[in-house]
Amino acid sequence: MQNYVIILGLLVALASSALGVQDPWLPWLGSDNCEEDDEDGTCLYDSTNEEDAVSKIKDFEKEAVEKAVGVLKALGVNPDEEYNPSQQRGGRLFGGGMLMQAAIDQALAVLRIFGYNTGAQINTIPVQPAVSQVQQAALAALAKVTAHKAVIILPTAAQDTNLPNYEPCRGGEGLCTSAQECKNIGGVQGKSIGKCGNCVGCSVCCQFVIGCQGITDKMITHFQSPGYPRTDRSNEACSLTLNVRDEVCQVRLDFIDFEMAAPVAGSCSGVDNFEIINTAQPGGVFGPGQSKMCGLNKGQHVYMPVKPGNILIMRATTSGVRNIPLARLDGTNRGLSGDTAFRWNARVTQIPCEAPGARGGRSGADGKVTRRIPSHYRKLLAPDGCRQYFQESRGRLQSYNFDGKSEVLLNQNYAICVKRPARSCGMTLKALGFSLPASVGCLPGNVATETLDDVEDISPICTVCCTSTAEDGPGVNYLGVAGYSDGASVMTPIGQNYAVNQDRYFFCGSKLGVTNLIVTRTKGPLLLRVRTAGKYWEEWSCPAGGCLGFLMNYDVDTGTC
Repeated sequence: MQNYVIILGLLVALASSALGVQDPWLPWLGSDNCEEDDEDGTCLYDSTNEEDAVSKIKDFEKEAVEKAVGVLKALGVNPDEEYNPSQQRGGRLFGGGMLMQAAIDQALAVLRIFGYNTGAQINTIPVQPAVSQVQQAALAALAKVTAHKAVIILPTAAQDTNLPNYEPCRGGEGLCTSAQECKNIGGVQGKSIGKCGNCVGCSVCCQFVIGCQGITDKMITHFQSPGYPRTDRSNEACSLTLNVRDEVCQVRLDFIDFEMAAPVAGSCSGVDNFEIINTAQPGGVFGPGQSKMCGLNKGQHVYMPVKPGNILIMRATTSGVRNIPLARLDGTNRGLSGDTAFRWNARVTQIPCEAPGARGGRSGADGKVTRRIPSHYRKLLAPDGCRQYFQESRGRLQSYNFDGKSEVLLNQNYAICVKRPARSCGMTLKALGFSLPASVGCLPGNVATETLDDVEDISPICTVCCTSTAEDGPGVNYLGVAGYSDGASVMTPIGQNYAVNQDRYFFCGSKLGVTNLIVTRTKGPLLLRVRTAGKYWEEWSCPAGGCLGFLMNYDVDTGTC
């Protein structure tokens, strides 16, 4: 009995202190929140301490009320009887006595502190039932499960989310989408190539493959020949129609695989060919009237400008009759394809210049669209006017259908661009193969001009190589790049440097300049211009082996000019 009295006495003291009675021995309640004084004398306190104190008080109240009710019930107080805290009576189980009365008074005092100060039934006082250790473990596990609430995206917040069928994945090989969307629907073959969950409702990285006569507006699509990767010899026309999306300004074609017959007399029209019809380039994709590709173009790419609502058509016309370049005439396997069989696999990527929805789409409260353009598309975006764009500081570039044996195509006029990093000054080009049509005097490739005799006036005429428009000449054919040096070095007051001995722009003939090496020095864009004539050149206009185009290594030179 004495234990009841002692315990309840302590409970009364603790409860009184917790409710504001001044008692310096309760520092754990955090009554002094003033941790640091500001310079102006303002008390700075940590609100988290105050929250902890309130939580501790509630926990203490619960424990104190539970123990007080337990004492009353143990001393025989009828739980269904109204019992006024100010009333004094003996315990039912032990009869009267001062100790029992004192215990009851202390228990009632605790209840009175927490607001139970009127006549009430003991059973009406809220007391949490005892919980076993097993129940406590179950409740803790349930709390962990229920802690993860479902995320509901409101319409006003949906503008900040990533869209399905828009986010690239696997380095641009596919799009993030749902498993259902990735199924074969409407002639589009969807193939899961990995997991992806960075957009609303997405779960897989899907590669969308479209065959002949397909139509699509997807951001990334693969257009493949029938039965790919097997080769084919069918006589057919196979096309893909791309509906350009509103936010898109460029389309890039990457030829993962491309094997067709070689051009004849500089033209693809009489052989299996892959034609690109772009309504934004009615004059031709690669030059005047030139929109066809043939030969070997694996690893090549093409950039095309487009406008919202444009239609881009890729059309392959095949017969499987002409030999593929490098194919063995005896029909043995050469590691690429059969002798006349063709195949292609082109990845078509739409590149946005605006965030999705910017043109008449959903916008934020301030009228601005808050969606972003994924970094993959931003990195792919090429400068205006570039038909090819290389972003590495070192690499290899070549003319279309270059294989070391097939002739370069007619009617080409396009730019090859190389990304210019910060603190760079030009680039170095090293030709591994180079041959473009040229007049007799320029055919060696190591001269910038030639002198022609005018028969009528008997006076010499100086002409810039690669630019002659004479009727009996090969026409205008060149690789244009701002030359500076052929790689030779000289000693200068500040040390060894390149000799300025190849200050020319037009290169043609059998060599890329004097040494098949060009050093450029420019603070501007790094680009090369490719130009070929519109009529087929005479045999004498090409070096031995024919006019085959070019293959070269490039290396961007870092530093300052």
